[in-house]
Amino acid sequence: MCGFAGAVFLGFLAILALHHNGSIETETLIDSSPQTVWTVLTATDDYPLWNPQISRLRGQLREGNVIEFVEGTGPDAMVFHPRILAVQAVRELRWKGYVWFPGLFDGEHRFILETVGNKTRFIQAETFTGILAGTLTQSVLRDTVTSMQAMNDALKKRAELASGQPLK
Repeated sequence: MCGFAGAVFLGFLAILALHHNGSIETETLIDSSPQTVWTVLTATDDYPLWNPQISRLRGQLREGNVIEFVEGTGPDAMVFHPRILAVQAVRELRWKGYVWFPGLFDGEHRFILETVGNKTRFIQAETFTGILAGTLTQSVLRDTVTSMQAMNDALKKRAELASGQPLK
């Protein structure tokens, strides 16, 4: 039993030694007002029509609510149940979820809208924390940046189309 306890202890020390939080941020400039971008972003029933990152989102976007979203499609799709942390109309939407149980591998996701003249700077960011964040973060960060940028580009197209701007 002492050998098993020692192995568990060494494994725990290894996880702590490798642990570090990870953050990513992507942004795009959208030729539409923040109101138009917010309207597209919060029309969650329409996500399957345009959003390559989140194929389904259910639940009301209100602080404290737990929503359900599906990332991806087909057999590789993952279902998450994050809690909404902030909803500031036309400015910020933020939620936090986790894999298996809180504190193991958590992700706090932010969508930020900033006014730039008559355009919108759309920022999408995520911070990963938890015991396994350091061991899983690098590959997750690379994959997540790619999917976040694809969503940013799709949101840009949809918002610019909704505001009558020519697509670029």
